[in-house]
Amino acid sequence: MLAPQFKPLDELQLPAGDALSFVDSATSEAVVSGLRCSLVLRRGGKLLGRAVVTPGGAHHWPELSERWRDPAAPVFADVLVQDELERFLPLSLPWPLPAAPVGQIEGGLVIGSSRLLRVSLLSAPARRAPPGLGSVYGLLVWQLSARPLAWARVSLTDGDGRVHDGGSDAEGRLTLHLPLARPQRTGSPPVPASQLHVFFDPALAAAALRLGAPDVLAFAAQPEVLALARAGEGTAYVPAALQAGEPLVLATLDLPPAQRELRLVPL
Repeated sequence: MLAPQFKPLDELQLPAGDALSFVDSATSEAVVSGLRCSLVLRRGGKLLGRAVVTPGGAHHWPELSERWRDPAAPVFADVLVQDELERFLPLSLPWPLPAAPVGQIEGGLVIGSSRLLRVSLLSAPARRAPPGLGSVYGLLVWQLSARPLAWARVSLTDGDGRVHDGGSDAEGRLTLHLPLARPQRTGSPPVPASQLHVFFDPALAAAALRLGAPDVLAFAAQPEVLALARAGEGTAYVPAALQAGEPLVLATLDLPPAQRELRLVPL
């Protein structure tokens, strides 16, 4: 449900047309400040307008010409989303906005003649852990070329079965902030090992150079690759449990000390 994340006045302030709202993937809290949303033509890169933000954190374009508002029109522009506080990775969305949830687009809500989409934001490398959460870091590197994996998608399932989403930046750096493991009761069965899944398409990294951010649809559609436990083997990497007060660094074994990185290969 989106309604609890917005102030009642938002329903009165949104004009006809598409609008965006944002949620922090680490805390599930609404992000209401610090973001900049720019609508840019795909051909030529002309800026059509910067979004206005309502008190509840909905981003919309009240001064946008009607010719750019037709939701049935072919995709002709992109919304570039950037965090001025460097808490979240940048992203881009096609305009007109997608009609169905996919990837970081978690859902939508119709308010009168307006359509409001909720988008999840992933933590950026510079972000500090929110209160009560632990941190997971990693430098993702392609084994075959030793080049960083730009804009890889990451899914980590912890021992309690909770799934945490993240992504690498343009330099392959990954940061995840997640809750610590629940305390085990005496005599309870062992907690299952965490699972790590990484998805990467080099074509997305090249396409993202235009705006400096990955397209959310292409980001979600990347094929899975294999994170290596050891550099010279094909065994899958298994993350250790996150401990209180100590960050977890994802790294392939048997690499030189100066190369503390997670190596990946095609499946």
